[in-house]
Formats: sequence, structure tokens, C-alpha cells
Amino acid sequence: MQPYKCSVLRCLFVALILGQVQAELDFNNDLDNSQKFKSIPTTVKTYENDTVQLPCTLRTPFRYVRWHRDDVALVDSRHPEMPKPDRVMLWPNGSLQVANVQASDTGDYYCEMNSDSGHVVQQHAIEVQMAPQVRIEPSDLTEQRIGATIEVVCEAQGVPQPLITWRLNGNVLQPHRSSGNRQSLVLDIKSRNQAGLIECVASNGVGEAAVANVYLHVLFSPEVVIPQPVVYTKLGSRAHLECIVEAAPAAAVKWFHHGLPVALGAHSTSHESELQMNRSVDHYVNAVRHTLVVKTVRNADMGQYECRASNAISLKTGSIELTGRPMPCLFKINPGTQSSTSHVLVWQTESLLPIMEFKLKFRQIPSNNVTRQIRTNWTELTIPQAQASNGLIYITTYTLHGLQPASLYEVSVLARNSFGWSDNSKIVRFATGGEVELPNYSTESELQDDLTDEDFQNEITQRSDVLSASMMFNSGSVYGHEVSVLIYSMCLIKLLLSIS
Repeated sequence: MQPYKCSVLRCLFVALILGQVQAELDFNNDLDNSQKFKSIPTTVKTYENDTVQLPCTLRTPFRYVRWHRDDVALVDSRHPEMPKPDRVMLWPNGSLQVANVQASDTGDYYCEMNSDSGHVVQQHAIEVQMAPQVRIEPSDLTEQRIGATIEVVCEAQGVPQPLITWRLNGNVLQPHRSSGNRQSLVLDIKSRNQAGLIECVASNGVGEAAVANVYLHVLFSPEVVIPQPVVYTKLGSRAHLECIVEAAPAAAVKWFHHGLPVALGAHSTSHESELQMNRSVDHYVNAVRHTLVVKTVRNADMGQYECRASNAISLKTGSIELTGRPMPCLFKINPGTQSSTSHVLVWQTESLLPIMEFKLKFRQIPSNNVTRQIRTNWTELTIPQAQASNGLIYITTYTLHGLQPASLYEVSVLARNSFGWSDNSKIVRFATGGEVELPNYSTESELQDDLTDEDFQNEITQRSDVLSASMMFNSGSVYGHEVSVLIYSMCLIKLLLSIS
């Protein structure tokens, strides 16, 4: 029992000394005290595991020195028996050494000295620099629908206090609010393009910046893309109808024909293949190519199909027409000669079935204005069938006569086979010989066709009987083209001879 009693007495003695020391502390550090110190107040910025020495020297000899951190006594030269904290050592000159410093050593330190000139106190500080640490909430992954609002909170620790910045896919964002070492980022999800990596970056100049992140996945309704809105075919052929669907979450796709579900089996099958896309942000997006295969096309298979894609967000559709009609005609540039009252037109179309006839529509428009103001009504001409000049390709040459000189016209053409009429070709413009004001003129101009077929029918006037005497039709593109080139060459030679 005797050793135990000694230990208790020792503890009481130390406590009494500490209480006395704390009671005697004087934090005054006025100008007079500063003049008595040889050392100056110092703030030491250091790093963990370093060794720091805080100076404390007088201009005159001192009787004793004692150190305390904030209100806690550390060492006292008068009481060497007093236990001192680990890693702390008092030098004979009064300086204090702190070895293997830790973050907990950060604080204010006071050196108190007593000499013949009196009692003085000097303040020092240790600031242990700490690399930033950061935490983000939510973390890892969050899924949000378009229209939702998300708040991301970032908390950073470090000495000095870290600066927080936000990034979305590498682009800097502004925080919504900040309080101390916490910042909030509020995002209104308006588009799937906001999906990606949200990063909270904390930096204070100590070591590397700390980064915490969360992936934002934006959930959206299916997006349906139809690569080929019109699929041209013929009876007995094999047809492929495709639609590409992107969705998050993944979409289920069903095929419909004239509003009724397609019966899959021996006659029609469907399959899908996931597209390989190099996406670092949208890696969660399900992008799939869906294909409906009609193995042997029947007359009943023709018509409108729908690719319907649905997920938990919504349902979207895309339309595809399976048809045996000809493809839209395309006007070609004719390098041949053109007169002041006539113009040679060349167009091309493709059809799996024989072309039965063409419908040519043309009208005069103001030469100094390419808008739709003050245009005449359309004139429609029916042109007999032509023979395919290159497999399924039909190239047709047709000459319009009886036109107004120095005038501007626009023209469109359709083709018909046993399945019906093709869509209207794009409207092109041409000018007859003579002086004509034609801004941005090109025989291949792709003017937006803003007329439906019904509009054409309402505007067409049958004037073919007036023009029939002055019209010439050439079947087969090769013959018509050679004639035009020959006439042009002869006129050019005659012109050169007359000049010479």
C-alpha cells in the first residue's frame, strides 16, 4: 500500500503546482515587455513530423521561464520534477522545442519569464500545415430525371482552410451557398447533357489538391432516330426496317404496322444490337439498334410502320414507310446549250419496278425576287414512261419550249410505277437566255418545297394544249445529252469564226 500512497501524493503535488502556475500566468504583452525581449513573437508554419523551436530570450539574465499553450501549462524551469508532455523540451536559454509535431500541436504558445527587471510574457504560435481532405454527399452515383433539382454538399478540411471549386465534366461551376468549410452546389436538371462527373476540388497550397466526385446520371425518355424513314422494296424482296433508340433507363421496343402489333414469326422477325459508343459520360445510356426483318415482302406488308420505345419515363415513336413507289427524282446539271425560249431538263430516279410515267410541274417566278411573291400558277405536264438506262436507274431528258426569254422558272417532277407516285422532287430554279437578275442562281438549288401535293393540285392549270406544239420529249439520257452537247459545240464554233 505504501507505493500507492506515494503515487497519490505525487499526483496531488503536481496538481497543486500546475494550479499555482496557472493562477500566476500573466498574459500582458505590452510594448514595455516587448522591449525587454531579445526574441520576437513568431508564428511557425510547419508540417507534420517536423521539429519546431520557439525562441524566448531576454536582453538580461532571467530567474525562471515557463511555457504554456493556451491555458495549459507545459514546462516550468523551477519545477523540473513536473511531468512535461511528450515531444516537448525546454532549452537552457528559455526556448521551447516541439518534436514530431502533430495537427493537435496547432495553437498559441506563451513564454513567461521573470528577471530582475520584472515579469514578462511573449506570445508565439505553431500552425501545422495540413493537406486538404474532402468529402462529398451524395457520393459515387446519383440518378435524376429531367426536371429534378439536386443538391451536392462538399466539406473540406485542412490548414489553412482549403478553397473549394466545383467542376462538371471539367467545366467550372459556381456554388449555390457556402458556410465555413462546407459548400453546396444546386443543379436544376434541364437536359441529359448535364449528365457526367461532378467534382469537388479542395486546395490550400499544401500538397496535392483533394478531389471527391459523384456521377450524375440523367434519366430521360427514349429518343428514337430513324436512319431511313422510307424503305423502298418490291414484292418478294427482303426488307429491313431500323430504328435507333437511346434511353435511360433502357427502353423496351415494339413494332406496329398500321397501328396493329407486328406478328413475329416465320414471316417477320426482329433483333437488336447495342451500339458501341466511346462515351465516358453517357456510359450508362442504353443505345440500341432495333431491326424488323420482313423476309418476303407481300402486298399486305406495304405501308406505315411504327417503332415504339418506352421506359419508366415516357413513350416515344418513330415512323417508317415500306413502299414500292419510286424514289424521289433528282435534277441533274445539263451542260448543253439553252435558248432564250427553251430549257433542257435532266433528272434521275431509281425504281425497283418499271416507271410508267412522270409528272412535270413548272411555273414562272419574278426574276428579281426568289420569294413566293407574285408567282404564276403551276403548269403540269404528263410525260410518257422511260426505259431504265442503268439497271434500276432512270435518267430522263426533257426540253421545255415556248418559255419567256430572260425569265426565271422553278420546276419539280414526280415518277409513277405500279405502286403509285413518288414524293415530289426538290424544287430547282432555272433561267432562260438573256439578261436576268438571279441572286444565288444554281440549277441544283435546293429550295425548300413548302407545297403539299394538294397545294400543287389546287394551283395547277392545264395549259399543255397551248404548249404541246412547242414541246419536244427525248427518252434516254445518253441521246438527249449528246444532242445538247453537239448543238452547243456547233454554236460555239460558229461564234468563234464570226469573231475572227
